[in-house]
Amino acid sequence: MKRFWRTLLVGWFAVLLAVLFPLHTGWAQSQATPKGAADSTDILNVGERIVVILGDIPNGPPPQEVVISEDGKITLHLDKTFTAAGKTRSKLEKEIKEFYVPNFYTRMTVIVKQEDRYIYVGGFVKAPNRYPFTPGLTLLKAISAAGDFSEFGKKSEVTITRVGDRKEVVNCEQALKDPKLDRPLFPGDRVYVPRRFF
Repeated sequence: MKRFWRTLLVGWFAVLLAVLFPLHTGWAQSQATPKGAADSTDILNVGERIVVILGDIPNGPPPQEVVISEDGKITLHLDKTFTAAGKTRSKLEKEIKEFYVPNFYTRMTVIVKQEDRYIYVGGFVKAPNRYPFTPGLTLLKAISAAGDFSEFGKKSEVTITRVGDRKEVVNCEQALKDPKLDRPLFPGDRVYVPRRFF
């Protein structure tokens, strides 16, 4: 009889461990993961084209496609301006909703969609093309993704064209020696490597 109770007790203890251990593991993982880490890669950038949908409101505006301006802002329904650059989609959605509800509407669903994000590398590189934008992308990394400079590529006068056709000329020869001189890229940026003449 004692053996029966001992076996039963051990069995219950094993079940208890099996149930509690995954819960403890999940709790530890949730504590170790910083809040917002899941959407840390969807940071909005200057020059990026996004679609903002304001739903669940009577006679609401149609989905609005906007480009984040050089000062990092977008203008939406009722001419309200929001700062978008540097924020995640979820943070921007929350700020938009907090402005319109309850000041103008009793309820609203806000969705911010990022379009496919690309940069363009052209001129005298080995594989000119458009390439997907990834957070942390720099000029030298983009040129490397395009197969590197061709034998005719002029490294000292590479042009980055940003939103609003704002241009920046970078000396990649110096940036190769000093990584601090490498320039960050943003969605929609166009990189052009000119031809060098011997």
